[in-house]
Amino acid sequence: MKKILLSLMTVLALGIATNTKAQCDIELSNLVTTAGIPEQLLGPERCKYTFSATFDLTTNSGFKYVFFHTWFAQDYPALFDCGTGHTPNQSPGNVTQLGSIIYAANKSILDFGFIGLKEFLAANNTPGVKYPITGLIAQAPDYPNNDNNINETVALNTAASAFVTIDENDPSILHFEINDIEIEILGPCSDGGFPALITDVWGSNATGSQLGTSKSKIGAQCYVCGVPQSFNDPSISLTKICGSSPFQYDIGLSTESTTDIHVVYKLYAHDPSLGNVADPNTDPLLYTSPTITLSKNVPHNPDPIDLPNPYCCIDPWAQWDLYVQVTGQEFQNTVSTPLVNSTCATLPVNLKAFNAIRKNASIVELKWETAQEQSSKGFYVERKLSNGAWQIIDFVETKAVNGNSSLPITYEFSDANNSKGITQYRLRQLDIDGKQALSQIRAVRGEGQKGKTIIYPNPSGDGKVNIVFENVNSTRDVSLMDVSGKTLKQWKGVTNNNIQIDNLNAGFYSVRIVNNETGEQTVEKFIVNKR
Repeated sequence: MKKILLSLMTVLALGIATNTKAQCDIELSNLVTTAGIPEQLLGPERCKYTFSATFDLTTNSGFKYVFFHTWFAQDYPALFDCGTGHTPNQSPGNVTQLGSIIYAANKSILDFGFIGLKEFLAANNTPGVKYPITGLIAQAPDYPNNDNNINETVALNTAASAFVTIDENDPSILHFEINDIEIEILGPCSDGGFPALITDVWGSNATGSQLGTSKSKIGAQCYVCGVPQSFNDPSISLTKICGSSPFQYDIGLSTESTTDIHVVYKLYAHDPSLGNVADPNTDPLLYTSPTITLSKNVPHNPDPIDLPNPYCCIDPWAQWDLYVQVTGQEFQNTVSTPLVNSTCATLPVNLKAFNAIRKNASIVELKWETAQEQSSKGFYVERKLSNGAWQIIDFVETKAVNGNSSLPITYEFSDANNSKGITQYRLRQLDIDGKQALSQIRAVRGEGQKGKTIIYPNPSGDGKVNIVFENVNSTRDVSLMDVSGKTLKQWKGVTNNNIQIDNLNAGFYSVRIVNNETGEQTVEKFIVNKR
């Protein structure tokens, strides 16, 4: 195939008001699914799919049990009455044996649930903290042990990682992240998907339930039912092309739907300094497509497209991974590719590390290391005092013989700097042919400035602020909040000693910084004046 196929699966449900029990206190939203390549299994012809999902669950009732069930549309057993009255076909007041009904047809493709959710949250209830919940997830209830299954869900109890986070602003909202869920579908693997699925989601506080048997007795107190979904459709291929200048990306979209679907894709670059998890709330958006109409056997397959500056041409941005997220008029979730990376070694220097440290009142020491150099001439050292302009303060020649080296090389530079304010540093690498690449920015405090977190300028007049963290080498989670306490942005696993926030409107803001090693939290405030 021309492109590497990144199969996407959508197998969970979004709450829809018209398909919800009256006065129902359960809702799912912000569903994003990311999948890998299907794996053909030997023996009985089955295809195994491994995928991850993130979503929000909103409920004030704090259900003990929440279950998810998905079928192909033609196999949907209609457990609940999604029409008039919104009452279950099997009355929950009679503690229905829903388990027996769900598995009678042996055709559901996904069945799992959170068992003991209410008790778990009672013991793990600090907002903003990501709690591991692997032991909370189970197949619901004993379906995968039935050898007569046509389709089955596997490996939920041994998922590599699963987490829940209580929303910092609304404790009724739970953020879930479940990785490496495996399901098996009868039949061979193919490039195509399954656009017609139906999902039910229900919650219960029933007691005395006999989980783990085919006669599990749980009454559905609240449910979302009959929600149409798609599986592995639309299919997305994404490739990063590094052999050209500028770098490019190659995208393809296709559907197996017998009716047209209408989609929009967004291309993101992932900042590795913010951890290894893609997050469109913090990662830069590179491109938003117009609405694309997809028909069966008529894929969207444009020529490779140039990446925008600096992601096309300047390190370190040109080395960042890419990913695509797709939304559509016919489905209410978001489907996402995994992070797509390539070894883009065509730029002259691979900068492995760069640090700046104030050694004493008048000296700042810069240290950087290159993993490899090709046709390298050297490095301009650039400095920016407070809100001034960038200035070249010196040029450091390469140590690589004839500008080429495949081994790590370390450089050091001392700058006479007795500034009382924040100073920023960066490197501008120059190769023999005149090509240039910028490093990331490092910031140091002024002479005598305390080691606490600094936000500048404060107030800001252009909607942009810089944050320099305490003089502690650690990993941090950072949250930006407005005056009402609403979280606007989050950065997970920050290892840099500084970050920049821009495009802020006028107002009062606060930043919460959590040290991941110690759990210590600090809150700093700043103001943005009218722009």
